[in-house]
Amino acid sequence: MQRIARLDPVKYSRSVCAFSRRTLSPMIRRVVPVSMLFLLLALGLAQPQGSSTLVLIHTNDMHGQVLPRDGVGGLAQLGTVIRRENPDFILDGGDLFTGTMASDEFFGKPMIEIMNRLRYSAVALGNHEFDYGLPELRSRLKEARFPMLSANVTGVEEVRPYTILNVKGIRIGVIGLTVENLANLTHKKNLKTITVTPAVDALRDTLPKVRPLSDFVVLVAHLSFEEQVRVAQAFPEIRLIVAGHPHVARATQVGQTLIVETGSRLENVGKVEIRLSGKTPEFMSSQIIPLSGIPPDQEIQSLIAPYEKTILARASEKLGEARVEFRKSDSEESPLNNLVADSLRETGKTQIGLHNIGGIRSTLRRGPITRGDVFEVMPFYDTVVTMNLTGQQIRQTLGRRVLAISGLRVTWDLSRAWPNQVVSVSLANGQPLQDSARYSVAVNDYMAAGGDGLEELSKGTSVEDTGILIRDAIASYMKTRPTISAATDGRVTIRGR
Repeated sequence: MQRIARLDPVKYSRSVCAFSRRTLSPMIRRVVPVSMLFLLLALGLAQPQGSSTLVLIHTNDMHGQVLPRDGVGGLAQLGTVIRRENPDFILDGGDLFTGTMASDEFFGKPMIEIMNRLRYSAVALGNHEFDYGLPELRSRLKEARFPMLSANVTGVEEVRPYTILNVKGIRIGVIGLTVENLANLTHKKNLKTITVTPAVDALRDTLPKVRPLSDFVVLVAHLSFEEQVRVAQAFPEIRLIVAGHPHVARATQVGQTLIVETGSRLENVGKVEIRLSGKTPEFMSSQIIPLSGIPPDQEIQSLIAPYEKTILARASEKLGEARVEFRKSDSEESPLNNLVADSLRETGKTQIGLHNIGGIRSTLRRGPITRGDVFEVMPFYDTVVTMNLTGQQIRQTLGRRVLAISGLRVTWDLSRAWPNQVVSVSLANGQPLQDSARYSVAVNDYMAAGGDGLEELSKGTSVEDTGILIRDAIASYMKTRPTISAATDGRVTIRGR
């Protein structure tokens, strides 16, 4: 296995220059000026006549960050950096959508509109691109003036395996790749027509088609770090991978391949300078540019303004007030967990409510609670689903992981072997859960499809998707309770942690 090391962009580029100086200085002292040029050219140490530098700006995992958050990020701020750096091409490592009201309320339209204006060259297909459903994804891709790429995902007509860019007369083949466990990361209803193949196999099939059309190849790859490394080791001819998915800002060198990522939510922008010898990459330097305290580009801001006006009005709607801060927890009973599960149960008019704790993404701060605050807690496009389950199916589901619960009293012992960590389960009134009895249960649609490994939920009967977003269910629940407190009722006991 090749040694994998973090690349210091400044140190890397300086080391190349230092090598050239150390090599050339003795020669310069020993040869006459006329013959020196021929000697350098013969040794391949002089800069060729066709040498040039390409500037790439790259992003990844923007997750709908149209507007800055606490002074960080924002597409208008990105526009300022792009205008300043004047790149030759712009790439993105995937996950354009999901995570902000500015994106989700419009099914990603502002992201595409503004990326068109910023003149993105190509982007990778990320797992969150499916969150609004296939019809909306296809509509966004038809609006895009840049290709979305994935060589290992088929089933979306508008997604292409690769594209060829012509940049300053250089043909750059750009191939896309998507995380292999896509089926575990998005709702199954969005993947009915989708086939995913291993990234290395797909790249092995695609490269022979791209090589004759390009001078060199770049990947846009929405992959786990392990998958990124595997691809780099399998195809050393690929010198640059613009990656996404791990949400880490870093530059990693794997053999001759540079892998670059900028974190997430436009906290940073990446810049790569590609020094060419003729039409072949000679060396690269990488830089991370923090997108903090950057003034907005006025042209881009004018495109954002109508969306911002609509979102600010909706986000500022007051729903109630919290007497204390509400936090989630998977180690003890949590008022926020209870609030979410109670909202599902009330909305679905069921005996029981269940919600995966990983789907709760933020806290509710003390004081006035707005619709925007609730969105931060529940940013996913999940809906309330009702079904009937047997007591045994409920018990098996609870045995797989600690969940937010309503209508039950559960004791987990995490020191016991998985998936048998449930010690006791009863209804909220103290009656034991009967294995053969059937109970009405409300969950989110991701769980209902067996997401998070909760496969028993995919076997429920009388299943009905209400179409009500979880965040709207929470908002409605809070409107009937103007003030909420952090009191707990003993429904959850967790041992062994």
